[in-house]
Amino acid sequence: MLKMNNLHKRFDDLEVLKGIDLEVSKGEVVVIIGASGSGKSTLLRCINYLETPEKGIIEINKTRVDAEKVSKKDIQNLRRRTAMVFQNYNLFKNKTAIENITEALLVVKNTPKDEAEMIGEKLLKQVGLIDKRNSYPMTLSGGQQQRVSMARAMALSPDVILFDEPTSALDPELVGEVLNVIRELAQKHMTMLIVTHEMGFAREVADRVIFMDNGYIVEESKPEEIFTKPKHERTKKFLNQIIKK
Repeated sequence: MLKMNNLHKRFDDLEVLKGIDLEVSKGEVVVIIGASGSGKSTLLRCINYLETPEKGIIEINKTRVDAEKVSKKDIQNLRRRTAMVFQNYNLFKNKTAIENITEALLVVKNTPKDEAEMIGEKLLKQVGLIDKRNSYPMTLSGGQQQRVSMARAMALSPDVILFDEPTSALDPELVGEVLNVIRELAQKHMTMLIVTHEMGFAREVADRVIFMDNGYIVEESKPEEIFTKPKHERTKKFLNQIIKK
């Protein structure tokens, strides 16, 4: 489904990703944990070329991109196979909930408007927001905005959804409603790569947990193993600090 080989990314003199190798199977939920600055979000953003890696190969199904000889068409093809859910929602403020969801269907897929709205309404029902169909983002809570952004991500039927700390901008009482939607997607075997600081959620929903540190994948295993019997000292130190908090 998703493969990365020897992926490198730097910002000026700072090397953020130092040769990442990773495979994600169809229907697998992979959660990435690690301290701030470890490269987690940069890794996600390189997968759909929101950030441009200097070196490495990314494959999603039959789409293969080599960073050292990438074309605009390659990037377009890669982005069609992915959808991103950001920390801060990134909704169009001048569009309603339904319009935010249908925009990509209309523009990217040239879906007829009636069909696009049917898809949008179905997704709003799925995330529990059909009553907010005609509401603008400024009238929605943070949790509601994030659920709209998740419905927008699902609208294009991507091969993989990338979640970049989807609850980090939310008040604590709103976190649960967003995590519930992700749980439902996991139950439907949606392929997902999730960066999160919610350790309890990671333990519950992940098929596999990856710990990143200083631009490397340090350790990866099933949730129960990594949270109860981490093998690497850096993983142990990170989890001990999280548990103490």
